[in-house]
Amino acid sequence: MKTFEDGKWLYGDSWEKFPIEDGQVWRVGKNTLAVKDLTELNSLEFFGQNAFDMSYIDPPWNTGNINSFYTKAGFQDKKEFNSFIEKLMLLVKTYSPKINYVEMGNQNLDYVKDLITQLNGIVTNTWKIKYYHKNPCFLIRYSFDSPSKIDFDFTGIDDDFTPRFAMQYEKNINSVLDLCTGRGLTGRTTHSLGKTFYGTELNKRRLACLIDYYHQQGLIINKSTQRDY
Repeated sequence: MKTFEDGKWLYGDSWEKFPIEDGQVWRVGKNTLAVKDLTELNSLEFFGQNAFDMSYIDPPWNTGNINSFYTKAGFQDKKEFNSFIEKLMLLVKTYSPKINYVEMGNQNLDYVKDLITQLNGIVTNTWKIKYYHKNPCFLIRYSFDSPSKIDFDFTGIDDDFTPRFAMQYEKNINSVLDLCTGRGLTGRTTHSLGKTFYGTELNKRRLACLIDYYHQQGLIINKSTQRDY
């Protein structure tokens, strides 16, 4: 298995500058970031907040993607898509019931939509969008509450930009949750719009990229608030 030491999957040198460790929670400006394994979470109490206005998440789209991310994070654990996405949806239902967005590939699109419905959620919209400016994928808007309508069509838009439009066109959004933060597109977008971001990420090196970005924006990194759960 490839490791960090052989120079692969380092994602630059952000982690050397901001060495957040597995299980830790750091506050950066008004944002809160945590290195957590989604599959082991039963609550999000470490954020110090019980509810979020919205979630925008681009999770792994299938079992192969999930296990690739675990390998790149230095873990040998093998995960399965259905149980992974079910845990994600249960956490979203509990902590962000109002309005949510999830990106998904065609392979598991119907499964995810059916799962939302089984959990008593409502799928309000499904748009065909793009990633890497050319490849097709889908954006699902859903709610576990009484969803409002959105006066915007995401069709054909690249997912570099869909988080921004979602936050701009939804009403009364101040806090945004992402349980698959990666290198932080949603977190960067949230900050640029003056909102507060709460994010978890399995891979500490990927999450450090977002911390580095926040640092470059002049945000204060408060390691003293890190808490291990």
